[in-house]
Amino acid sequence: MAKRRSERKKEWTTLCRRIIRSAAVAILSREGAEGLTMGKVAAEADLAKGTLYLYYKNKKELLDSVREESLMPVRQELHAVLEKAGSPVEKIRAFITLHLEYFEKNRDFFRFFLWDKRFASTYFQQSDDMDYRPSVPWVAEVLEDGIRAGAFKPMNAVKVASMLVESDWVVIAHRLQEEAPGPVQEDVEMLTEVFLKGISAKRPVQRKRP
Repeated sequence: MAKRRSERKKEWTTLCRRIIRSAAVAILSREGAEGLTMGKVAAEADLAKGTLYLYYKNKKELLDSVREESLMPVRQELHAVLEKAGSPVEKIRAFITLHLEYFEKNRDFFRFFLWDKRFASTYFQQSDDMDYRPSVPWVAEVLEDGIRAGAFKPMNAVKVASMLVESDWVVIAHRLQEEAPGPVQEDVEMLTEVFLKGISAKRPVQRKRP
């Protein structure tokens, strides 16, 4: 009986959090981030303001929760892309494309988080904790497959995967801050070119041995 009560309480908490997050998104959609207040969220969710604070202690915690839920779908899609059949090169290109396209498709929603002037260094900053960046080990595994297949030269796959993921986030942050960022494919090609071919304009001339 006690276990059932505990399970029901957990389900109720999950439901209330979901309702609160949905209310926050609704307000963001109508009024933008500046119009979002805890009072408005409580009213939108049809909850007492005191009840709202039982689940989220402040606006930042609520927005962090909304952010996390908004990122879950793309994380799942990115993992699925890297699990599909195909060459390591094709997978890396597909990963970059999906990552950038997801934020472009949801551009209006994610731009709401520009309420924080430290947006570029906080909202998209990735923790050093690998559990917070699940895509890094996934990408590293693809790079290792490419190394074994001879598609990529030997390297530290985890470090390079971290560089690629971080670069994706930086480009996404820039695109969200720009009013007219241009076609997504241009940035996809830029990232793909840099990571698969490097930035050298031409190959160094090899000296002939005497």
